[in-house]
This record gives sequence, structure tokens and C-alpha cells, in this order.
Amino acid sequence: MIVICCQTQTMFSLSDIADLSQIIIAIANLFLAWYVLIYQIRKDEKMDNETARLNEQNIKLQWFKELIVQPNMNTIAVFYLNLHKIKSKINSNELSIEDKEDINNFVKAELTKLRKSFVDVLQLVDKKFAEQLLYNLDELVDDITNSIFNDELKLKISSVYEKNIGSKISYSKNNLISQLYNYKGFSN
Repeated sequence: MIVICCQTQTMFSLSDIADLSQIIIAIANLFLAWYVLIYQIRKDEKMDNETARLNEQNIKLQWFKELIVQPNMNTIAVFYLNLHKIKSKINSNELSIEDKEDINNFVKAELTKLRKSFVDVLQLVDKKFAEQLLYNLDELVDDITNSIFNDELKLKISSVYEKNIGSKISYSKNNLISQLYNYKGFSN
């Protein structure tokens, strides 16, 4: 038995291949153009959203500065200035319990004033940020209290006072100002 097989041989001419490749290139170009268009639209939306967010943040920071920080800068300065005045209340190396309590009550009263006029208002804007500032202030008051009631410290000596109280007041002030300066409109 003999089987005859017919093979159809299709030959593509060079012009057919060129036409087919042009169709493939056109489809690829359409796909690429569509991809670039979608990518650009998404990128523009992200940039618009980021720009809107930054504008809102700038407006909030401006209000924060004008309504909270600027009106209270004098209060903050007076608070730290008054704390530096406790040096004049230390009239000997051996303070009586009453003198220590008077100094401690003075420090706490100054903190209360600052808290009521500044920190409480700040809590309405950003509670976490207000807590960070309050932590700074509470640490300072604790350090001053511990130094005042530490009988081993001779606070009448300027270098001892500066090391245990004066430098901590200055550090706290610088830290508070730095925190205010670095505030971005949201707490970290």
C-alpha cells in the first residue's frame, strides 16, 4: 500500500512578513501608549494628592504658629526665666525642709501656669505632641525636685547648682524650642 501525502507548503513572501511585523509593532505601540497614559494619570493623581496634603499641612502649621506658639512664646520664656531665679532662693548649702518645699512648690506652680496657658491648648491640636512637651517639662521638674531635696548636693556652690539645676533648665528650654521648631503638623 502506498500512501500519498500531500503537503501544502505555504511560503510567505517578504512583503507579507513586513506587513505582519508592522501589525505587531502597531499593537505593541498601542499597548505601550495605553500603559504610559495610565501610568502618567496615576502619577499625576499621586502628585496632586501629595500637593494637596502638603498645602493642608502648611496651612495647619501656619495656624499652629500664629494661634498657639507665637502668643505663648513670652509665657515659655518667663517660665524658664523664673526657674533660673530659684538660684537666688538657695541661700545656703543646708536648706531647711520649709525652704526646699517652698522652692519645689514654686517650680510646680510655674509648671502649672505654663501647662494651663500653653500645653492644655496644644493638646487640642495634637495630643501626642503635647504629651512629648509635657514629658520634657515633667522631667525637668523631677530633676529640680530631686536636686533640691538631695542633702548631699551643695547647691549654693555655683558649679554644683549649674550642673544639677541650671544646665537642666537650659537643656529643657532648648529641647522644647527644638520640638516646636521641628513640629511638622503631626506627631511622630
